[in-house]
Amino acid sequence: MKKISLIALMLVVWAVMVLADEWITFDGRDESAPNYCVIHSTSSLVEYEIEIPGMDSKDIDIYNRVNIPEHTRMDSVGFPEIPVVTYLIAIPECDNVNYI
Repeated sequence: MKKISLIALMLVVWAVMVLADEWITFDGRDESAPNYCVIHSTSSLVEYEIEIPGMDSKDIDIYNRVNIPEHTRMDSVGFPEIPVVTYLIAIPECDNVNYI
């Protein structure tokens, strides 16, 4: 019984190591989810910054599947599964709005 438990534990540890995602950093920091910061906001302007510190990468056959923590990815059939970072930002009520 002890041998079976030891073998099962070794298989679980091996599976976790093999199937684990690799963290790819963009800014040299440890793994974390993207965050945003509203820099300036008035009745006619909202200026914000989104920081994406990195992404997870997993080898699957001949390609890599990438994922950004706490966000989704586009998964339409026939298209690449690319990560999508979304935040809702209120647009000020004014006559013209410029998106940059």
